[in-house]
Amino acid sequence: MNKSSIYNTLILLPFYWLFSGMLLMSGGDKPMVAMVIISIITTLCCYGFSTIKVNIKQDKFLWVILAVTAYTIFSYYYHGYSSRGLRAILCAALFLSFFPRHLFSLRYLSVMMAIGSLCSVFFAFYYGQYLSLSRSAWPINAIPQATISASIGLIALSLSITSDKHRTISIFTFVMCTIAILLSQTRGLWLGYFAITGVIFIIKFKDLLAHKKVTLIAIAIVALCGFTLKPVIESRVNTTIDEVNKIAHGDLDTSFGLRLQMWQLTPQLIEGHIIFGQGSEHYKRFNSLYKQGDVSKALKHFNPAHYHNQYIDKLIKDGVIGLFLLIALLVTPLLSISDKTRVTRYMLSSLVLLYAIAGLTDVPFNHAQTLLLYLLLICTLQTTTQNKESYE
Repeated sequence: MNKSSIYNTLILLPFYWLFSGMLLMSGGDKPMVAMVIISIITTLCCYGFSTIKVNIKQDKFLWVILAVTAYTIFSYYYHGYSSRGLRAILCAALFLSFFPRHLFSLRYLSVMMAIGSLCSVFFAFYYGQYLSLSRSAWPINAIPQATISASIGLIALSLSITSDKHRTISIFTFVMCTIAILLSQTRGLWLGYFAITGVIFIIKFKDLLAHKKVTLIAIAIVALCGFTLKPVIESRVNTTIDEVNKIAHGDLDTSFGLRLQMWQLTPQLIEGHIIFGQGSEHYKRFNSLYKQGDVSKALKHFNPAHYHNQYIDKLIKDGVIGLFLLIALLVTPLLSISDKTRVTRYMLSSLVLLYAIAGLTDVPFNHAQTLLLYLLLICTLQTTTQNKESYE
């Protein structure tokens, strides 16, 4: 390995960790700090400050990240903010400001995603099936774990139908991620993932017919895995039907019923704090509503750390400013998507849509792992895949 390869490896350390350790260990965002520091120091040694000048000048999504970072720091000191969330956004902002985007290639992305898919399916199988632990006992929460699997799976699917060069490894990654998602038993992610997958298949139906053999093999493998995991899928479907029946009869003390109760409290929780939100003070307001009889005993016992809806949670904790910045994170990557290559359009739109849908029942931008994955992938994909030659 020559000196240049060593330097490039050190610069890319955060990505290596993002697709490996972050998917396997609780608190994987903490080692990411060291990875980012090493990457930035190496970048400065190799490129000086030229990369940060170019990135800040050309990357509008980076501007949004820096704005979110500034508001997060303000919120942390003004009314409290998760230290883990602050650490994640700071890591992303600093790394992406210095990162030389030309190092992020299609071949590198394909290999990293394949490794990530194997880590995801191993994690879900080991804790969910081999150890038979409930999802709440997993070292990494099952929902963000499934969100990461879905993100990698959709990007792999996008690559497999728009690039001939790495189709085999992309299909393998897609299949592995689909298995991991099914094992996670996260109904909200199932809906978003398979809906987006279906849309992509419909749009690219003619192209898929040109690769009948590969397409049929991928579908057969996924169907076989689905049949093998039939008991897991049936259990979640039956639970969902049972919850719907209970809600229809006025019983809101179910998983989804508790979510409905939380969402109904939004007007009372944001009262008087519409601009900047409540921050960590939302706990006091929640307890006050319980004493007034506006919160049920079941919901109080649940004691939510967040409100299982990214948009509502952001409004309650960070006000309309925080909600505006959240929407900017979702919308900005799509503003100039028509100017991007075909593969970039598919990858960016599928990833943004997945997070937008996931945000309806969870808070993907609150979890360090899913936040880092979104910011790092969106930022690098939209700036390194514009030139097809450099990407391949």
